[in-house]
Amino acid sequence: MTNVAISVFGLLLVGTVYRLATLKDWTSDLARKRLGSLLSWWIVSTWVLLCAVGGTIIASLLFATVSTLAFREYARLAFHHDNESSQPNIQRHSENKTHALPAMPIMAVGYVCIASLYAGLAAGADHTLILCLPLACVIIAGSVLMMTTSTKRFTSDVGGLVYGVTLTGCLPAASILLLPPDATPSLEIPGWFLLLICLTEVNDITAAWFGRALGRHKLAPTLSPNKTMEGFIGGTLTTITLAILIGPHVTAMSHATSGILGLAIAIVGTLGDLNMSAIKRSAGVKDSGDVLPGQGGILDRIDSLTFTAPVALLLMKVLS
Repeated sequence: MTNVAISVFGLLLVGTVYRLATLKDWTSDLARKRLGSLLSWWIVSTWVLLCAVGGTIIASLLFATVSTLAFREYARLAFHHDNESSQPNIQRHSENKTHALPAMPIMAVGYVCIASLYAGLAAGADHTLILCLPLACVIIAGSVLMMTTSTKRFTSDVGGLVYGVTLTGCLPAASILLLPPDATPSLEIPGWFLLLICLTEVNDITAAWFGRALGRHKLAPTLSPNKTMEGFIGGTLTTITLAILIGPHVTAMSHATSGILGLAIAIVGTLGDLNMSAIKRSAGVKDSGDVLPGQGGILDRIDSLTFTAPVALLLMKVLS
């Protein structure tokens, strides 16, 4: 595990030096955005390694923090209603306009469900908890909101709340079940967990690189105009290649099954990204927030992981 940490931070250091060396105008908006993005990558990488070496309890605490912040961002995007009608009242994204938080009952139910999820995982619960929590959320949300919300908004509020808890809580929480049951950082590498994070991020980054360099044909012009077929293909091939190269060394998978995992990560990761783009576009915003300098909000960072984590967990059960 020490070698993994050294490798990760070594790559970050090289990337940081390169980025700083290529900056021409340090006072420009582009320079500030890139410097902020570098800081965010250091934060994200430290968070991932802490999850990997800390075991289930530490990972549950760290994921709970991220899921709570992500749900808060999601709620700001999803729950906005005009006081005089049942129609959503979404403010457009600008520097001078901010989203007000939705009604407290919606937020409270979401926070309680997410806290219960990670408390259960920290206590050793298995995947059954992740499967059952959305069902429990339906009952809790329905019971609370039927007494606190307008009947015109009842279906959309309950549906949006259950979807939000599932998207920001249950789906990324599947990552924790990829960790060894009794983590011993000095002796065991959490290969599946690290492979999931690595492939998910590499797919995002390389798809953007190939898209900028070769992109001609739009992948989903309505949802994400910057995504291209060339970027998707380049990211997919890179992700499959990386999975084949490192998968057998950190897990018990063969080269063939590692390639299957890489293909699945590339496809569902792109779908997760587009899913989050659809949520943001329906709210009329570009970024879900500004928690991470240069990268937007928490939802912007975990968009692909919301889909890749449960798929990786399923494939771990099948391919192992």
